[in-house]
Amino acid sequence: MALDPYSLCPCGSGKKLKFCCSDLASDFEKVQQMVDGEQPHAALKHVEQLLVKRPKHGPVLDLCATLQMALHEFDAAKKTTEAFLVAHPQNASAHAQAALLAAATETGTKAIGPLQNALERLDSDMPLRVLEAIGAVGQALLMEGELVAARGHLLLYAMIAPKQDNRAIELLLRMNLQAGLPLLLREYLLLTDCPDAVSWKTRFEEATKLSTRGLWRRAESLLAALREEVGAVPEVVFNLAVMRGWLAQSESFTAGLHEYAKLDGPRDHAIEAEALAQLVDPSLTDPTFDTVMLAYPVKDIEALVQRLASDQRTESYPMDLQDDDEDPAMRPQSMHMLLDRPTPSTGVDIQRDEVPHVVAFLSLFGKRTDRDARLEVTADRDSRFDEILSLLAEVAGDTTGEMLEESVLAQKSISEDALSWRWRLPNDTPADHRRELLAAERREAILNRWTAAPRAALNEKSPQEAVGEESLRVALQASALILEQAATTPEELSLFAELRKQLELPEPEKIDPTELNLELLPLVRVPRLEISKVADEPLAKLLDRAVLMGANLTAQIVARELVGRPQLAEEVDPSAAYRQLIRLDADHQRSLDWVAKAREWSQRKGQSAAEWALMELEISIQRGDGERVQQVLNEIRENYLDEEGVADATHQILESAGLLAAPAAAREDASDAPSEGLWTPEDSPSDESSDKSVIWTP
Repeated sequence: MALDPYSLCPCGSGKKLKFCCSDLASDFEKVQQMVDGEQPHAALKHVEQLLVKRPKHGPVLDLCATLQMALHEFDAAKKTTEAFLVAHPQNASAHAQAALLAAATETGTKAIGPLQNALERLDSDMPLRVLEAIGAVGQALLMEGELVAARGHLLLYAMIAPKQDNRAIELLLRMNLQAGLPLLLREYLLLTDCPDAVSWKTRFEEATKLSTRGLWRRAESLLAALREEVGAVPEVVFNLAVMRGWLAQSESFTAGLHEYAKLDGPRDHAIEAEALAQLVDPSLTDPTFDTVMLAYPVKDIEALVQRLASDQRTESYPMDLQDDDEDPAMRPQSMHMLLDRPTPSTGVDIQRDEVPHVVAFLSLFGKRTDRDARLEVTADRDSRFDEILSLLAEVAGDTTGEMLEESVLAQKSISEDALSWRWRLPNDTPADHRRELLAAERREAILNRWTAAPRAALNEKSPQEAVGEESLRVALQASALILEQAATTPEELSLFAELRKQLELPEPEKIDPTELNLELLPLVRVPRLEISKVADEPLAKLLDRAVLMGANLTAQIVARELVGRPQLAEEVDPSAAYRQLIRLDADHQRSLDWVAKAREWSQRKGQSAAEWALMELEISIQRGDGERVQQVLNEIRENYLDEEGVADATHQILESAGLLAAPAAAREDASDAPSEGLWTPEDSPSDESSDKSVIWTP
């Protein structure tokens, strides 16, 4: 089938074939057929033959480099790209190829310069290759942890890409939903407007226009010159910092935000800028302590095994045997947790000060041909370190000798560690009681331990020590704002209000929504919004934005307001609000109450309640309420099983909970589960890594 002369040219110029490479249409058609037929090597060979005839032809060089990179022939792609740049130094696609190559073989940061070269050479057309480069550079930046620059590039791609291309949006959504990512790092950086009645307004607005086209290097240069001329004007300082952030100039970005926070600008904006700077500033390293490994010789391994098995302050810990390449002889004979006290027989009415803490991990290695038996102890060298050594001596007795070696495994921030702990809760501790214990421990961690821990952002002082120091006032407010992002439910906001009071920080003012654009309101400010004044439709849109941004606290606040209104606008569907409340509420009983209200709403509307029944089934399983599980299963079987997807969803819920046997193949692939009793409040997002690819596919 012949190529449509009015379709985009395969060379990636962004122009129609008829007005670009019409004389090569038949050759491009052959190449396209080979690629479609999964013959990329043959396609590349054909293009290389074309290059022999036309060694300086831009579109052929472009297509050749694209195929070489797709086949990971990076050395050849580098030579082709260099030839492309020499032959056509003003060609945007040539520079885009250089950006794609750098993103695939080096880093996203190094690809920014070539990409800016490409963007600066654009005319009215957007070549496909340049668009691809924007996405590839954004993805590479995300993979290397340059979150601010990555978000800037991905948003630029989303604005330029055709409507049907949602790859950047999907990647941004995945980024937003990443566990543990503070909301401040998910918010969009919005440029500030120019002050009124200034002589340099034209230049300021020119920089803003350049930034909307992705010409951040030119905008940065213009704003830097303006900064030198007019001084530390807040709007200039902030926009200059944003340009540098999108260009992955991390140190300059954070320095600009720190400077902006000290200027006479809007208070909320200053605190949020300082908080963002504290989160990403590479020069801010909080005081730390070491996690160490201590090695002891074992004099009597059988006696030590017996002591570890009989002492109630040690418990076996399952070994991770997933690495098939590891020599079994190198693995420990057994692993154990060392507790600061024996685990109580029941957790039904256990008090917080009775819960054992895991203070160390023990790995026992048997005798090998090249090494005697040894006990390796992993522990934190913190304020309890001497206590841990004494406890270890009591447990091991005379079965071990003097320490052989000590090595540092990692360093932990004192401030961050103050907010985490490792508990060994009895297995029968009721879920509701666990949450009560967690809430009490969080309160202790936030109000007492965190406030006493030194922070680099406070000149190595603790929040308690920084109280009353005017020079640290904004930094202290920013630190408290960062911590407040850890709130999981609206009920916890009172805890952070108490924290601000303890630190003598001003109570944030309420925000009247009647005279502001809700779409531009940072989500971190929603807890202060006079939400009852927001109309139904804008409130529903605010909920959608909160969900897309992964702002769970905001979503709950807005959703509660929506479903609590006695009368909603006809076009507003509260099902999304109920869905969020049921999923996000940490209190299972409250989640069930939301399920009941969602059921009532569905009944009034004459709609199926299957979705709510499935959610109730999940919650009942999590609570361990067998009687209710059976009741909901009966309801689903009698009323909803014939509805599309309900049977599969029910089966999946039961299988995930271990109430149905997984297929044999799945059982063979399953890894060992962690110990049921060990619990930590720390979020642990998965560490996903993948090989770099030239073809940008989120």
